[in-house]
Amino acid sequence: MSPPSLRAFILDHVLDDHGRIPAVLGRDATDVVTADRTLRDAALAVLTLGGPHDRPLTARLLGALQEFRDSDADGWHELLDVTGVPHVPGQVRTPADQALAAWACHHAGTALGLADVVADARAQLRRLTALVPAKGWPARLDRMSTTVVDGASSLAQTAVLVLAAQATDDGSADRSAFLAAAAEHLERFLSEDGAWAYLTPRGEPDTLHGYRLRAGALAALAWAALDERGVESASAYATKVLHHIRTVHPHVGARGFWDRADAGSQVRVDPLSACHGRPGSPFPAKLVADHALLALAAGKLADLTDDVALKELSEAAGAELDRYADPQAGGVFQGQGSWFSTPVDPTVPLARHVMVPPRTAGAFAVGNTSYVPFHEKHAETQLLALWAVGDRTPAVPSAPALAEPLAPHPIESDLSRVSTARLSDGLIDLPGYLRWLRSTASGLGYGLTPYRSPLGLRSDRTAQTFSVLHVVSDLMALDEPVPDPEGLLAGVFATQNPDGGFGEQPGLLSEAFTTYCAVLTAKVLGGEGYDRERCVEFLQACQHPEGGFGNAPGYPCDSWHSNLAVLALHALGERPARENDLVAYFVSCRNDDGGYGNQPGSPSDTFATFRVVDTLIALGLRPPRMEQTIEWLRGLQTESGGFRYRTGAPESFVGSYHAIAALYVMGAQPADVPACLAWIAARQSSDGGFSRLPGGPSETTDEGFIAIQALHMLEQKLNPYWAVIMT
Repeated sequence: MSPPSLRAFILDHVLDDHGRIPAVLGRDATDVVTADRTLRDAALAVLTLGGPHDRPLTARLLGALQEFRDSDADGWHELLDVTGVPHVPGQVRTPADQALAAWACHHAGTALGLADVVADARAQLRRLTALVPAKGWPARLDRMSTTVVDGASSLAQTAVLVLAAQATDDGSADRSAFLAAAAEHLERFLSEDGAWAYLTPRGEPDTLHGYRLRAGALAALAWAALDERGVESASAYATKVLHHIRTVHPHVGARGFWDRADAGSQVRVDPLSACHGRPGSPFPAKLVADHALLALAAGKLADLTDDVALKELSEAAGAELDRYADPQAGGVFQGQGSWFSTPVDPTVPLARHVMVPPRTAGAFAVGNTSYVPFHEKHAETQLLALWAVGDRTPAVPSAPALAEPLAPHPIESDLSRVSTARLSDGLIDLPGYLRWLRSTASGLGYGLTPYRSPLGLRSDRTAQTFSVLHVVSDLMALDEPVPDPEGLLAGVFATQNPDGGFGEQPGLLSEAFTTYCAVLTAKVLGGEGYDRERCVEFLQACQHPEGGFGNAPGYPCDSWHSNLAVLALHALGERPARENDLVAYFVSCRNDDGGYGNQPGSPSDTFATFRVVDTLIALGLRPPRMEQTIEWLRGLQTESGGFRYRTGAPESFVGSYHAIAALYVMGAQPADVPACLAWIAARQSSDGGFSRLPGGPSETTDEGFIAIQALHMLEQKLNPYWAVIMT
C-alpha cells in the first residue's frame, strides 16, 4: 500500500475535525506526542492549506487560529493547552509569531471574503510594525507589549515581519515606511561572510551564537521580497547569505545542511552558546523544516539571479525533504543529529537531538537533560515542507543490487562464559572502577554517571535502558555478580511500549537503539517477561525500503542502526525479513580503501566499519575482502596507541573502541597492542571512571564500557561471540 501524499497526511493525521493542530506526532494521529498547540503552527496551517480553493477548510483553520486571540490585550496567545486554555508561558508577544498570525488572518479573510477579518489583520500588523522598531526590534515582549522580555534582535524575526508586511501590503505610507526601516535593520546583521543570527540588545553582532541556517534562509526570502520593491542590493545580500550557507553548512560526508555555524563559520559543538545567553542544545543538527525554508529561498533567488549554484542548493535542500519523508506512513520526520568525535567532526548518527532546552516541543526529560527524538513528526515540519515542495507522495527507494553473495562465515554462539580470564594486574585500578560503576545504581536500574545533580552538561544517575546494558556488560565481562537481576529486568521491561519497542525510560518513544539495549540485557540475564512477538514486529518494521534499518519505522537507514536492529533480532532468534537487501545495503557502504561509510557514499570511518562487519559476521557471513579492511583499520593506529576514526582525522576514544572491536571480530589485533593498552588505561580518572581524554573528569558508563571491553579484547580474553553481540 502506497503512503499518503503530504497534504493528505496533514489533513488526515495532523488536523482534527475543528482544524486544530497538535504540535508533535509520532508516526500518525494515533500517537500524539505533544498535544499542546502553538500559534505558529495554527498560522502556518492557514497559509499553507487555506485559500479560495477550499473555503470550508479555510474557515475551520481560521476558527482554530482565532481561538488564540487574546480577549484582554492586543494580539494572540502563543501557546494553548489541548483543551484550548492558554498556557502562561504563551502569554507573550513574539513579533514573528504575531506577524504570522495577522498574515494568516489576512490570507483567510481575503479567501473567504470577510472584510472585517482583513481589516482587523491589517490593523494588527500596523500596530506591530509601529511597535517593534520603536522598541528596538526586540525578540520578545510581554503580553501587554510594554516590557521587553528579550532585548536581542533576531534576524529570523525581522525577516518574517518583512514577509508578512510585504504579503499584506495595502500601499499605505506607514507600511512603506516600515519596510524601508526593516530593510535598513536587516543590513545590520550582515557580516563579512553571511548574516549573524542575532544582534545583542546594544545592536552589536552576537558572535557567540554565530550563524543559523533558518535565519539565513528567511532573511534571503525577505531580501527577495524587498528586491521586488526595488530595494537596492537586496538580491545581492540574499545571494551572499545563501552562498555562505552552501559553503559552510554542508554535512561532511553526507547529505543536507547543519542548522548552525559559529562565528568562525565552522560547524562545531558549542557548550558556551548553549549554556549562556540563549540556552539551547550544544550539538548542531539537520532539521528538515530548515531545509524547507532553504529550498524556498534558494529557489527564489535562483529565479531572480539565474545563479546555477543556488538552483543546485535548492534542489539539494529539497532532496532532504524527500529523504526524510516516511515511505510507509507518510509525513516528514524532523531530521537527524550526530555525535561528534571531536568538537568539529560528526561521525555517529543520532536519531535524537540531545541536551535541548526544557519544554522544547516533543522533548523528553531524562534526569537533568532533555532530548528530542528525530523520528517525530512536528506540525511545523509538515507545513513548511508542503509550502516548499508542494503536495507529493513519498518516493519508495529500492535496495541496491548485490553483485555476488557473500561467503559463509559461521560463528559459535556460546555465551557460557563472557571472559576467559581477568585483566592483567596493574593495568587499571579495577577496584576503583567497580566502585564507580556500582555507584551509578539508581532504583531498579543504572544511570550514565554516579552523580545525582551535576552541573554543566553532565548526565546524572537517572536510570536509563542504555546505561543498564553498559553496567551489566562490564560486570559480566569482569566476572562480577549482577545485583538483583530480577529487579533490573523488571525496570527494563517497564520501558516496553504497546508498539513492541522499548524506550529509554517508561513512556518514552520506542527506538531500535533502546530496543537493542533492552533485548540484549534480557538475553544475557535470561529474562523472558516481555512481549517478544511485538518486539520482533517493531524491529522488522524498522527496515527501510533501501534494505538497512532506521531507528524507527520509516526513518532513514544507516549502518549504525542497522547493526543494532539486526543484533536485537538475532538475540530474539530472528533474522531480517529482507536479509539479501540488507546485505546489499551494507556492501554498498564499502569504499575502495577497505573501510565502510555510515551510508552509501559516506567516507570510511571506524564506527561504520565495525557496525557493518559485525552485523555480517552475526549473520554468519564473511565480510568482502576482509583482509583489506583489517589493513585499513590497522593503518589508523597512531604512534601513541589510539586510533584515528577516519583517515587524516584526530584520535578518538570511541572511534578506537570501534577499530579494536572490528579487528577482534575479524580475528585480528592492532599492529601495536601494548601501546593501545597503555593509551586506554591512561584515560582512567582519579574517581575510577573513564574519560575520553587523559586527565579529564570521568564521563559516562559508555566510556567505562569502551575501556573494559576493549582492554579484554586487546588481551584476547573476551568471548568473540560476546564481542559480536554486545556493542
